[in-house]
Amino acid sequence: MTIKATIKDDETIIFDWDENDPAYSVLNTWTEQDFMDAILNYFKETIGEEEYNKILNGSSVTLEDNTCAETGEEPKV
Repeated sequence: MTIKATIKDDETIIFDWDENDPAYSVLNTWTEQDFMDAILNYFKETIGEEEYNKILNGSSVTLEDNTCAETGEEPKV
């Protein structure tokens, strides 16, 4: 089994997995903060620390024109 993520209408995310599967049973003890940390760490590793920090500091990619709101540059992801 894999981990299934469902995004609800209120933009919350629900994660489901087989609680008895040894590969995923570690998730049975995770808190909401553990999931947030894992997701944020994945993004940080994927896009790089510099880009990650820009996003956290308010320089974000806009969906309308696919450019950085602060610099006007194309995203590097």
